[in-house]
Amino acid sequence: MRNKLLFLLIILCSGLISAQTFDNYSIKLQGIYGNILPHDSHVKALILNPVKGAELSVEFQSMNEKPWYQFNGFPIIGVGAVWLNLGNNEQLGDAFAVYPYVSYHIINTDFLKMNFKGGMGISYLTKTYYNTNTDLLGNVLTSLTGTNGAIGSNLNIYFSAGASVEIPLNNALSVTGDYTWNHMSNGSAVAPNSGLNLLNGFVGLKYYPNYKNFHSPQKQKLQEIPKKLSFEIIASGGFRQLYYLDKKTFPIASVIAGLYHPITDFYRMGVALDAFYDGVFDGNTQFKRYYITNNELKNKFRIGISWQHEIMLGKLIGGFDFGLYLYDPLKNLSPYDKASAETLNKGLIYPYNIDNEDGWFYTRATLKYAISKHIFISTGLKTHLQKAEFIEWGLGYRL
Repeated sequence: MRNKLLFLLIILCSGLISAQTFDNYSIKLQGIYGNILPHDSHVKALILNPVKGAELSVEFQSMNEKPWYQFNGFPIIGVGAVWLNLGNNEQLGDAFAVYPYVSYHIINTDFLKMNFKGGMGISYLTKTYYNTNTDLLGNVLTSLTGTNGAIGSNLNIYFSAGASVEIPLNNALSVTGDYTWNHMSNGSAVAPNSGLNLLNGFVGLKYYPNYKNFHSPQKQKLQEIPKKLSFEIIASGGFRQLYYLDKKTFPIASVIAGLYHPITDFYRMGVALDAFYDGVFDGNTQFKRYYITNNELKNKFRIGISWQHEIMLGKLIGGFDFGLYLYDPLKNLSPYDKASAETLNKGLIYPYNIDNEDGWFYTRATLKYAISKHIFISTGLKTHLQKAEFIEWGLGYRL
């Protein structure tokens, strides 16, 4: 997974930044202070002190080189390097991340600039379950109690989304402040994987080395993106683990067929039929979440329909999907205690507790990068609310 994440990071950077944009750049250094959100019992047990750290980033003001720059309001394109002390040196240690991001103008005046910022990259955590699961005598613990039950791998995905503010002091220097949600997890590629969600505040300075020649982009008359339907099909694969004590890895796969229509020159909406295969549901696990007694193929498939929202950034498309399961045999096999005591017969939509079952609702964060007019590569993170199910890597065809 490490090579795939590095390859994805290179594609994101190369797809977002063009040659002329390098002229209008700035350097930003910020201190970070925040907290880990206790979204489940494993994470809550690890929180001791506030999160502290720093971020060094380089930002580029997009100009007129590419049509999508203007269609998106000439956003700022940045690359950030992050260090975080997670407030529990023994069990959580430190996190390091590198990520590209896009920052959209909300307010852009000479006195105040406010942006919405979102990005994704890779992170490295110094402490995981596999180097914290021994007691003081060196005995291996068979419980997540007293260990890093949130993170199972050193290498993880890093998400960042939030708002940023800039107050210019002069042409060369500005005071900056950000407030962001940050997430680190491996998409259940290695268990345990509760992941970490953080809310962080940033304060710092931004410097424009080339401020004497810094200039603003000017709108040009461009041909609009054709507002016509397109069809895409994606075949994806990957792997994941279900339970840390099983020590087993299983294949996953998906096929997604969708129709999309541009609403504006930078945003399109779509609806898709999703089919998922997940090999972890073979019934041979110590994890008491699904009451599966036999290794049956039907339990490994789910089919859903999703409402898709995507931002078009030239060859790169980033999106977020909201899905509803139409076929899901697992819904009547969980929660474990209820399913083992009686036969469940749930409808299409039903009340549920995400700590005990997956539920009828799923989401997926996606990235697609065109390598030709019709062919593109893709990656996606599928989740049930805050619980990641898997990361998928795919190849798509577009009509």
